[in-house]
Amino acid sequence: MKSKKTKIWLAAFLAPTLILFLGFYAYSILTVGITGFTDWKLGEPIRFAGADNFIKMFQDSTFHISLKNTMVWMVLHWVILVGTSLLVALATLKKSRLSKAVRVIYLIPKMMPLAVIGFLFYFMFNPSIGLVNDFIRKIGFEDFNVNWFQDARTAFLAVTVTTIFYGGVFMLLISSEIAAIPTEVYESAKVDGATESQINRLIVMPLIKNIVGTCLILATVDCLKTFEVIYLTTNGGPGDLTMNLPVMIFRTAMNNSNYGYANAIAFVTILIGAAAMLLITKVFRIGKD
Repeated sequence: MKSKKTKIWLAAFLAPTLILFLGFYAYSILTVGITGFTDWKLGEPIRFAGADNFIKMFQDSTFHISLKNTMVWMVLHWVILVGTSLLVALATLKKSRLSKAVRVIYLIPKMMPLAVIGFLFYFMFNPSIGLVNDFIRKIGFEDFNVNWFQDARTAFLAVTVTTIFYGGVFMLLISSEIAAIPTEVYESAKVDGATESQINRLIVMPLIKNIVGTCLILATVDCLKTFEVIYLTTNGGPGDLTMNLPVMIFRTAMNNSNYGYANAIAFVTILIGAAAMLLITKVFRIGKD
């Protein structure tokens, strides 16, 4: 009887969230998927186009570049953003003034909107007044003058540095999970003669793998919705060199008024995100341990 009442209460609490989810997210995804199969352009009647948009997509060189860039940035988000956050969290395990200062400094970028980060790095990499070029000139390269965001040799690197600057929240999540590990676990390991690196590798890492997996999922979401930074710094240029899927969706819809094709790209982006999340969930066994 008690179990039945508990289930009823749980259903009552979950119902509003489920209704909102179905009303906003599920409906939106379904609409994007359906309209991806239409020829929908501004000022023209919508007509069913079958798989034409998807066939066109996989023949589109701009889509190939956007997909490649998105996947490369996704892997870099996993390796650099989450990896660095993990290292910082492990390095600042001991409660000291230095470790607290490092955590605060690492977290500061996350307090700023992405648009601000984009403008900040746009001026830092400015060829005339930017801090980066100025520093390189001062250390002996007087004639150095690179337009980082517009030069084909450096644009991808500059955008990568800008987007990866934004990862403090992962360190905070991992640090919180590490802090929840009972001190008795560390003490028992030290009594058994385990070194600090062995404790981190054999005890801490297995205990925090769920939160690391969660951080990888959040990094995937961040990567797949990265728009402001690229739009404000390169707008996908030079050419299409720094184009990613969100910027391509925006250009296709807003500049070309081709909403059917834009929604087809958006639907593929959603599927990529879902596949990546399922893979991470399976590898890290999130929620099973």
